[in-house]
Amino acid sequence: MNRKLFFDIHCHAMDLSHPNLLAFIKRLPWPAILLLTPLLTFLGGKKVKRVLNLLSIMENDIGGILLIMEYYLKHDGQIQKDVLKNYDAIVLTPLLMDFGYKNITTDTYYKIPPEKPIVDQTIDVFNGISKYCSNELVKISSDEYDTQPRNNKAIFEIYPFLGINTRNYELVKIDKMLDKYFGTYAGSEDSYKALQANLGKFDGNIDTLGSNFFAGIKVYPPIGFDPWPEPGPEREKVIKIYEYCCGKNIPITTHCSDGGFILDKNAETYTSPARWEEVLKNYPNLKLNIAHFGHQGNTLFFFPNRKWQREVVGLVQEYPKVYTDFSCRAFQDDYYKSLIEVIGSNKRLLERTLFGTDFMINLLWIDSYNEYLTIFRNTKNLSDKEKERFCSTNPWNFLFV
Repeated sequence: MNRKLFFDIHCHAMDLSHPNLLAFIKRLPWPAILLLTPLLTFLGGKKVKRVLNLLSIMENDIGGILLIMEYYLKHDGQIQKDVLKNYDAIVLTPLLMDFGYKNITTDTYYKIPPEKPIVDQTIDVFNGISKYCSNELVKISSDEYDTQPRNNKAIFEIYPFLGINTRNYELVKIDKMLDKYFGTYAGSEDSYKALQANLGKFDGNIDTLGSNFFAGIKVYPPIGFDPWPEPGPEREKVIKIYEYCCGKNIPITTHCSDGGFILDKNAETYTSPARWEEVLKNYPNLKLNIAHFGHQGNTLFFFPNRKWQREVVGLVQEYPKVYTDFSCRAFQDDYYKSLIEVIGSNKRLLERTLFGTDFMINLLWIDSYNEYLTIFRNTKNLSDKEKERFCSTNPWNFLFV
């Protein structure tokens, strides 16, 4: 590869039409929320502002989101100096989420549950990428912005991961999806060249979307994906995916945090790294990114719960193609101190750790995409070689080696 690339291996491209908000709201503990609302309002002014900041992004279409991200990066002197001048592009791999959650019931008058088919999100994302590749955002007055045909180099290259929840499909449909979107996938640097050739080429017709538009597959246990179901039809579906991915060296990213968009009562069981142990015993060459470094937000007697983190480290050490990312973790410089303490001199961990932001979800904890990048580039807790590994060398290997 002749180009020097900075990778954000874990981010999202969603607008407000994509998540199944009804299903999410139904799982919230409303009596406790209502009881604590006055206190939360008093203490949570900054959090409210961050929610509004998140909504100000998600109110846009996907193309608009990408253009806004680029505009603020271009006008940030620190980012210009430390990222944009040192790399040819920032590669985003938005992780599509298969929200086609079924059997949602309500006590409301309108009882027909909403459907969130992945095909709609797919069309929106690729239309957004085409819009971004064709235009740039420009300021036309002190408080007005517009888009114009792009006359300079784009910052981003965008290669999404296809979201699949096997629960939503029959086996024959999964087979067809894999062949449609990965039939000529090469699993090497040739895959990058093919993705680059297709960048921004979507014509709006899902039927013409084929291989080498997606860079990998995203699964999301909290909404019902079970990595290793009991023997039966559901087991056959995941086996189909693992065999196909091993055969073509297709990367998979899985959510591994006790937070997130939790819709299923078995979310904790499905999300645990332990659920992947049986998968990897059977498919030891599966290329897998266990995201968020196994973060558990709850504590044990005021001490951090590191159980999932230890399990992730064990899987990375044991299997040749298991990676982990620290998306939605590094909100302060101190995080990188704790990260490097975990990695230490462990060569395999050093070679399998990936930079990711979890944008736009990370706006609930940080003000901007720029800030997350700046903390990473400025930290003294990582050496320049370690930074280069996490944001460039390792993600390239995860995607294309």
